[in-house]
Amino acid sequence: MARKDDWVETIKDELQRMDTIRTVEKQHWDKRCIYRVPASVITELNVKAYKPQFVSFGPYHHGGYHLMPMEEHKHRALLHFLKRSYKPLESYLNALAEVAQSLKDSYESLDPVWETDTGKFLRMMILDGCFMLEVLRNNTQTADQKSAQTVNDYVANDPIFSNHGKLHIMPYIKRDMLMLQNQLPMLLLTKLLDEETNVYQFSLCLF
Repeated sequence: MARKDDWVETIKDELQRMDTIRTVEKQHWDKRCIYRVPASVITELNVKAYKPQFVSFGPYHHGGYHLMPMEEHKHRALLHFLKRSYKPLESYLNALAEVAQSLKDSYESLDPVWETDTGKFLRMMILDGCFMLEVLRNNTQTADQKSAQTVNDYVANDPIFSNHGKLHIMPYIKRDMLMLQNQLPMLLLTKLLDEETNVYQFSLCLF
């Protein structure tokens, strides 16, 4: 056990370094934007209020057995996103690799599995990010946009992105998107959109 005098000296030392400590703390908390709900809050009475029931976004609930069926649709959404962007998957992965650590730092108490395996983490990020963008686009399209094949290239009876899916499935997806522990960093969506937009700028330069 530390002596009282040792504790006093520790406090004095920390007071002298207070400005530096505050700077470090600010930098630490500036990185965080997605937090875990304290375990004491998640009880049997309100467990469903904090856990997605249909789709996972991000690492906290990734791999949940009851959420696995949606992984197939994330994969399909990625293919549509890539085909429409006329850009290879590697371009997006390289763009995300530049900010991989910042994406990890966005999450409080990230599991070591994601910390150590950056490739696995980025695969999850791009699948979840592209799926979320496709959901948002599908949900905000105007009637004129829906008539354009390049905007809505899903088949009419698609289980997620059709009119039927929008009416019967999207409400559950949007509900899960609001879960506190089921979020994606804005940086992720921004990087994906920036990379996608670059190809359109490049195409315009050709004409």
